[in-house]
Amino acid sequence: MVLLLPFIIILTVKHSNARTHSLRYFRLGVSDPGHGIPEFISVGYVDSHPITTYDSVTRQKEPRAPWMAENLASDHWERYTQLLRGWQQTFQVELKYLQRHYNHSGLHTYQRMIGCELLEDGSTTGFLQYAYDGQDFMIFHKDTLSWTAVDNVAQVTKRAWETNRHELKYQKNWLESECIAWLKRFLEYGKETLQRTESETILLVMKVISGSIALAVVLAGIGILAWRRRPQEQDGIIYNPTPNQ
Repeated sequence: MVLLLPFIIILTVKHSNARTHSLRYFRLGVSDPGHGIPEFISVGYVDSHPITTYDSVTRQKEPRAPWMAENLASDHWERYTQLLRGWQQTFQVELKYLQRHYNHSGLHTYQRMIGCELLEDGSTTGFLQYAYDGQDFMIFHKDTLSWTAVDNVAQVTKRAWETNRHELKYQKNWLESECIAWLKRFLEYGKETLQRTESETILLVMKVISGSIALAVVLAGIGILAWRRRPQEQDGIIYNPTPNQ
């Protein structure tokens, strides 16, 4: 039996409204997952609505909204399936690297969130960040083409990533141009559904700070809960890939 205790939200709680819209992709890597949970999961959201999923069990990017399936051809899903298979391998390597440098074993998580917002006045924002065990690890600044590193381990990654100017410029362009273009397209595809929702909450990552649970991860509409117990007990994860809609 799992005891759910008070928690603190670590990454993002986003309140959407009819005039501000967002597109974001959340990727989660899990070490030593067990209990049937995939070691890699990717979920896309428009506002608070899950629109796509991929995991390392199905190894397929799939629509989570009918209007996504209806408007995007099969070659779109195949192309991005191949891309996410590459990301799956990248996450495995990077998570092992972090565990080695932090001297960690057992259950740990590595997260990436990237996305953009279209504001009421027509202006836009973009964001890209990484977290380890629900704590900030690396944060991208598109205006300066630089990364903020939160500790010495992250500083090593920062120096390596900032040497690749081509990749930095690509990320800036994706956040400012491609992401907004996709967001506008998806808003048109799903306008009937999206216009009916005035305010919802996306709960992405939370960390429990009391009792036996050390870490929990939740993806809205997907149903993932990961927890770590006291050192002498086993880690465990519950995974329900069926949307809560």
